[in-house]
Amino acid sequence: MAHRLAKFALVGGIGFIADACAFALCFYLLEIPLIGSRLIAFVVAATVTWFGNRTFTFASQDRALAKQWLKFMSVACISAIPNFLAFKTILLLFGETGVMPMAALVVGVLVGMVSNYLFSSLWVFNKAH
Repeated sequence: MAHRLAKFALVGGIGFIADACAFALCFYLLEIPLIGSRLIAFVVAATVTWFGNRTFTFASQDRALAKQWLKFMSVACISAIPNFLAFKTILLLFGETGVMPMAALVVGVLVGMVSNYLFSSLWVFNKAH
């Protein structure tokens, strides 16, 4: 389990980079509103982590790609609730300027990671399901 958790964390790190890059591109470069930028980045990051966890962490052989992706996105959405609440709380407490949106992103991702791992390992990539 520790080995799989380390793989999950590595894939999560790659997902975080995708999340942060997509967020920065949308918010700072394309000037998409804050929450819209966060939502776009979330979908990008969740898709990147689904693929990484599918191929690397859990080595899934499930051929129902769309079904598995939808399950993973459902898990990601559930995990997004504490993620987005932490994100918004940090912004309310410290403001939306400078590096605070990126700091809020980091806190949110860490908060959502725990439930994401549990649901992914028990439901999305569980061979019994």
